Amino acid sequence: MATAWAWIFDKKVSGASSASSRSHTAGSSYRLRPMPNEDIHVFVKKIDNTRVVREQDPKANASAWKTISVACLFALLVVGLIVPIANSYLAGYAVTEIEKQNSQLQSQLARLSVRESELTSLEALARAAKNQKYLDPTPESMVVLNETSSTDVALNRASQ
Repeated sequence: MATAWAWIFDKKVSGASSASSRSHTAGSSYRLRPMPNEDIHVFVKKIDNTRVVREQDPKANASAWKTISVACLFALLVVGLIVPIANSYLAGYAVTEIEKQNSQLQSQLARLSVRESELTSLEALARAAKNQKYLDPTPESMVVLNETSSTDVALNRASQ
């Protein structure tokens, strides 16, 4: 649309007659119409920004430290909430292990008390004495440690 307006405007300014425009169109019927802005030349220049340094923002440093401190506080809060939960889980495992060990020890105690009662019965002791030839000592083989037997009894009274 813009090219049509330019063509009309060009026609009015140049003052060309319709006859000359017909001969112009007849001769240039196989030519392409001009492209818009074809007279503009674009030159691309290579830009090297390796030596350019960004200007330091005085508020950016404080903002970064505030962000870091808030993130650290949030991490401490999360860890502070997770540690008791994890500790209770670990304590639960420890309690389970202790209960299992307690039941094992109780069953072992029951077995050992039955075995002890079997071994300390009078029949078992008599069998053991007979097998190992435990005999009553003769009066000659006995040694009396306290020759003088007195009837004095020690009396422990609180001193007044």
